[in-house]
Amino acid sequence: MSKSIRFLLMVILGTGAWWIINTPNKAIIIGEAHIFKATPKTIIDVTLDYDYISKTVINDGSDLPAYDEVVLVDNESRAIVTAVDGWFWEVDLATGVAKQFVDAPLMPAGARLSPVNDRIIFFCSSLLYGEEYPEEERVGLYQMNIDTKKITPLVLDVPIVSNMGGEPKVFSVVDAPRINNSMLEEYESREFTFCNDLDVSADGKRIYFTEPFSYGEPSMGGGGTFKEALTLGRNGLVWKYDIGSNETSLVSQNFTFPDGVLVETNTQGGEDSILIAETVKFQIVRLFINGVRAGSYETLWENLPAMPDGMDRDSQGRIWVGMLKQRSNAVNWIHENPWIKPLLLRLPSGMMPISLNTSILGLSADAREAIFYSEHDGSRVTDISVVIPGKNHLYLATVGGASKGLYKVPFPEKL
Repeated sequence: MSKSIRFLLMVILGTGAWWIINTPNKAIIIGEAHIFKATPKTIIDVTLDYDYISKTVINDGSDLPAYDEVVLVDNESRAIVTAVDGWFWEVDLATGVAKQFVDAPLMPAGARLSPVNDRIIFFCSSLLYGEEYPEEERVGLYQMNIDTKKITPLVLDVPIVSNMGGEPKVFSVVDAPRINNSMLEEYESREFTFCNDLDVSADGKRIYFTEPFSYGEPSMGGGGTFKEALTLGRNGLVWKYDIGSNETSLVSQNFTFPDGVLVETNTQGGEDSILIAETVKFQIVRLFINGVRAGSYETLWENLPAMPDGMDRDSQGRIWVGMLKQRSNAVNWIHENPWIKPLLLRLPSGMMPISLNTSILGLSADAREAIFYSEHDGSRVTDISVVIPGKNHLYLATVGGASKGLYKVPFPEKL
């Protein structure tokens, strides 16, 4: 056998071995082609012709590391921030001084102040890709008392769900799979693996929270998130925790990477629906959980120009959305040509073409009308995950690892 043939055989065998060794988790299923269309004209019509963030951004608290959420407390005199170093940080908004406040389990992420007790913060904690944590720390939904700094777990286990990866499904409040957290031994349950974001009902009794996917070793960022973004897998779950009954129930399953969640309060003070951001699918969906449309959903926004992440409301009810990364022509092409995905799934995520641009989207209170959009080139702020409205400013949460300080921009004029 000649040297050239032996070399060729070695290349073939080596490639085959590499292909087999890097086979993705069996839960990762590549779907059919998905065609992303042009950005909706209603967003283009409200898009600024200049970079609003570059022109107006202010940076306070120079010691603050990158962070995922800002909770404004004490009449907006200070902020409690969930940072990537695994700590809650406190920022004095008058002086800009930032300091570590409480060491949370794992990495605290989405967080909300209780609407009925301004000393309680509800928050998600999950693994941050590439970081190591004490073995006893667990992914979960927690609450923290601001005054005592006491952290209490609320949800560490969730019901086992069947038929994952199928068609999207929404459950009404009466037929959802559920467990009572005081009697876990009586239920089929598993450890909660990825708590991403949350919102709280107006009466403070129910917390809605998202689990973008639950197979493998889920984390904030990293390989699992990359694979979900690449395949547009339908592995996402949305949960509800009832504080009074200590019960966790399923709101929806089989949506694509549900991340941000926002409660929609009806005229009676309850909630007939919630909004979720299907981040890697570039769309926002309304889930109906009560009323005549319970158990159904509608897609409000699709073909968004960037990945919608966290959502929040200002004092007038308008919705502000952090748009993590822009949709690129390369992303569009990959999803139109799924034959390339088996190869890309075996490559390091760092080899993927990823835009540095990030943006802010403003929507009307019913989420049906775009009122503001501005794209930023990433030179001042990277990876805007949430936009948090204050009295006079929009605070920008950024999970970009190299970021330092608390970022804010003035409320846009003429809304």
